[in-house]
Amino acid sequence: MSGLAALFYRDGRPIDEDALSAMLAAIPYRGPDGFSTRHFGIVALGHAKMAVTPEEEEEIQPLVSSRTGCAVMADVRLDNRSELLSVLSDRPSAATSDAELILRAYETFGVDCVSRLLGDFAFVVWDPRHQALVCGRDTSGQRTLFYRVNRRTFAAASEIHQLLQDESVPISPNEERIREFLTPLNMFRNEKDSPSTFYDGIFSVPAGHILVVSRDNLAVDRYWRLDPPQELCYRTETEYEEHYRSLFFDVVRARLRSSRPIGALLSGGIDSSSIVCTAQDLFRQGRAAERGFVSFTSVFDGLECDERARVLEVQAKYGFDARFIDAGTYGGRLQLDPNGFLEAPNMGVRESRDVLLGAVSREQVRVLLMGDIADSCVGGTRLVFDSLLRHHQFSAFRKHLRAYRRVSGESLRKIVALYCLGPFLPIGIQKVLTSTYVRRSIRRQWQHLLPGWLPETLRDDLAARHLEWSITAERNRRFSNPTREWEFRLLYPPEIVRHPAPWPIEFWRPFADRRLHEFMLAIPPEQKFSPHPSSDEFYAGSKRLVRRGMSGILPESVRTLQSKVQFGGVLENEIKRNWIIYENAFGPAAAPEIVKRGYVDQSRFWSRLEAFRDGVIGGDVVYLMQVVGLESWLRTFSLPRSQLIPAATQSVRAKPVLMRGNGACHT
Repeated sequence: MSGLAALFYRDGRPIDEDALSAMLAAIPYRGPDGFSTRHFGIVALGHAKMAVTPEEEEEIQPLVSSRTGCAVMADVRLDNRSELLSVLSDRPSAATSDAELILRAYETFGVDCVSRLLGDFAFVVWDPRHQALVCGRDTSGQRTLFYRVNRRTFAAASEIHQLLQDESVPISPNEERIREFLTPLNMFRNEKDSPSTFYDGIFSVPAGHILVVSRDNLAVDRYWRLDPPQELCYRTETEYEEHYRSLFFDVVRARLRSSRPIGALLSGGIDSSSIVCTAQDLFRQGRAAERGFVSFTSVFDGLECDERARVLEVQAKYGFDARFIDAGTYGGRLQLDPNGFLEAPNMGVRESRDVLLGAVSREQVRVLLMGDIADSCVGGTRLVFDSLLRHHQFSAFRKHLRAYRRVSGESLRKIVALYCLGPFLPIGIQKVLTSTYVRRSIRRQWQHLLPGWLPETLRDDLAARHLEWSITAERNRRFSNPTREWEFRLLYPPEIVRHPAPWPIEFWRPFADRRLHEFMLAIPPEQKFSPHPSSDEFYAGSKRLVRRGMSGILPESVRTLQSKVQFGGVLENEIKRNWIIYENAFGPAAAPEIVKRGYVDQSRFWSRLEAFRDGVIGGDVVYLMQVVGLESWLRTFSLPRSQLIPAATQSVRAKPVLMRGNGACHT
């Protein structure tokens, strides 16, 4: 999680060094190993160094080529180093850093080099030959890169608030982005990567895209998309298990390349436990160098969501260090007086993050493995009927059909038409029929799509957006099978990944690896889900291939889990414990920002919060919490600009040193 800052004065004026320094000063937590800058007349590049891999320990970015004069800075972990080392004509040594490999690949392949990179990265290359900046971002959106641009200036950075250090840049919310956020299609899934941000005039280089900017032109082009793979059919289920297990081990192993201790967020569920157990098995086999490993678990004493017992079982199997962090005293997500910059409305509870990540940092851990995105990647769905018929698995078809009718309540006629026969039609006909079906379904639910405490005009606008985008998704569908189509939409565009708090920690997500996504979309969907013999709960039958592939790796009590942990009790406790804060923000005497800006009807919203406090859950809980987060975020716009620069945390122990120069690297 190194930090990047770039300035390009497109009108030819000389670079303002103070402006670049301010951009770097805004991210002290990204530079525990120092800061460095290089200047090239109308362009300046600044790098905040946080060394994680062995190859970058002695490196000072930006790097400059003695052959071409091209310069690079990167926030990067490459997973196909061996492949790159073999195709580069000058055969660089195995000790070459990932950033230098990007620079050499750019010199060899030009902008096409980005399609050859596998891993997590955001980079900026200055090419003096073409007087252009080239910005690239990985296909899964695991590293961030934002920019602002006008005729005079182009600025790029790892975080949004770096781009707001220039006092001439206005700070205002992006109304269009907020409405996108509140649309039902987006509200009930993890937020997707998008070029637009919640700040007007600030953009993100989208995942899988490359941006090239010169004095006269700016172009953003897609270099990769998750295309439908060819179906992968094996003779036996064992072959699927072996393929998954081998691939998952490779994916996790790539994320153990660290010169420092590795950490992991361990919940006790299948996803995070799979990562931790696989890492431990790789250490035991000698396939990965262990430089220390410790897991971190938030525990909720007295609540059903406490998973300490299962974590202890995982720890007992492998004997690694485990830390348990008390989550019972955290404050709420509502901040009457926000104390700093928030990238978006849905950033969660800052206090809880700081407690957890403070514990991580005290263990000298800079890499934290996480099980995010697993549900989208390996979960599966019940809609596998057409695939079973195609593969002549008639006995399994009957079992799936009986189970689905039992839990769905849908008519046999609807199930057969939509999920059994429909997928056999040509994809063009399917698009027409499913678009028509979706239009009618949404029209029937029109009055129930959105909470009644939203103003009527806003509800109509959001419902219309939901309808339009849902129909567009059907018209652009890529798969005949509904499971594959649903999983594709969950995975691509990828979910937004945010750095949640100002700590010098990188977050590495094995389930975000595109190799896993391509494999899971290629296999028959029934490999991912099968009805459980003794439970109708979806979770009991989901992640079928993971459960089989992790046999002998996971403790059996974890591998055979039938229920997913629910955190509703935490949410209820949060509101009850902080009720006076909610009353001050939303009560009859309050003047909340969400009311001033027309996002809620105050009296109806307050009545709904009171009902929720009293135990009335309802289907609008997600909306409730997201709108509460929106209130906290909107309040930040009243802060002085100086408070939008996060202060350095105590975890940043290395004293930053600013290094300048135009020296060349050995490339």
